[in-house]
Amino acid sequence: MLKKCFFLFIGLFVLSAGLHAQVPYAISGTIVNKENGEPLPYASVRLKNHPIGTVSNDDGAFDFYVPKSKRNDTLSISFIGFNSYEVPLSAVSEFLKIGLSPSVNVLDEVLLTEKSPLDYIKKALERMPENYPQEPYQSLAYYREKFIENGAVINKEEGVFKTYYPEVADSSKNKHQLLLYRPEPDPQQFQFMREWFEKKQEKRKKKAIKNGEEFDEDEYDSDIDMDLGGPESVIDLDINNERDSYLDPKYFSKYEYSFGDETWLNGERLVTILFTAKSKIDHKKDEGKILINTEDYAIVSIEQKGKFSIPFIVKPILFVIGLKIGNPTFSTVINYQKFDGKWYPELFRWDANIMLTKKHTFDPNENSDINIGQVFFINELNGEALPVPEEKVFDSSEDMENQVFNDLNLEWNGLNIIKD
Repeated sequence: MLKKCFFLFIGLFVLSAGLHAQVPYAISGTIVNKENGEPLPYASVRLKNHPIGTVSNDDGAFDFYVPKSKRNDTLSISFIGFNSYEVPLSAVSEFLKIGLSPSVNVLDEVLLTEKSPLDYIKKALERMPENYPQEPYQSLAYYREKFIENGAVINKEEGVFKTYYPEVADSSKNKHQLLLYRPEPDPQQFQFMREWFEKKQEKRKKKAIKNGEEFDEDEYDSDIDMDLGGPESVIDLDINNERDSYLDPKYFSKYEYSFGDETWLNGERLVTILFTAKSKIDHKKDEGKILINTEDYAIVSIEQKGKFSIPFIVKPILFVIGLKIGNPTFSTVINYQKFDGKWYPELFRWDANIMLTKKHTFDPNENSDINIGQVFFINELNGEALPVPEEKVFDSSEDMENQVFNDLNLEWNGLNIIKD
């Protein structure tokens, strides 16, 4: 999935008009490391007794909109490797600045000598039917994608999805429906590529005029279109839907697995399994870590990073047009949340970095450092799952703006999204 994605992630609202009509109240704050004051990005901000939540932004800041009917619940904030924080909502009356203390990570030698790292992974895969929901359910999720060139944000798009999960055993049939879509009001093109193609276009235009031919302006746009990113990169990273090679038994021999430091999440012990590919697999070489709950063997979190290899046939083409592309890097994060004894998807992140160089014979080369960042987080769970009608099923190959079916009458105001 990652290769395909390159060459080309709300307070809980029960999915009914009644609850959505309620006016939520907002809780705002920041989450930091208590020891050094550093922000904790993508920390989980949730209600303790209802599957309602949001996440903090890169600066650790959040706005959490809570339905008034849940005013008697408890605010729970957690971050892997840190002690969680809880406070009754009734006691929250002002801006919160929350400092989480790192949990004590001490290796349990007995725990680690009982099983090998691969034993833990095999056991986790074996226990998936017990650890993850088997009955159909429905979720509401926020999606955001950012394009950054040389440190400046040039484009962004956001969406809210409703997803129908028929059953984990066959989640390839997951159906997504786009409820809201919000593009960047003033998107910018990749300037590095546009300047190059503008010169090329001018030559085409002059040639067409000289030959008395018609000149098609639309051909210009099709040439400079860079088909990168898109929701398909991140929307189905759930390991119940598709597993990367490090979790695929047929590739186990292609990886080295070892133990890392154990850690904690919401008072539950997690063992860390480190993995490193011995060689390239499907044009990529990756490494990362898998966090497994030591009690139920649930895979709670995965962090992966790696590098793609550019296909050999692409490099000569780029050389002819004076461009050089470095091997792109990528990273993914997959987190799960526990509710009523089952682990549900909480957060998917996918990031890629591409370095392009325009070569000059006499002048200095020009560089374009392109970053694509995506996040998809589940902020509502609903057990009363309703299948998405086929005519409303989201198609990642089509433009998002043409696929909005807001049958829940949602509005952006009051939704739990990542704070700017």
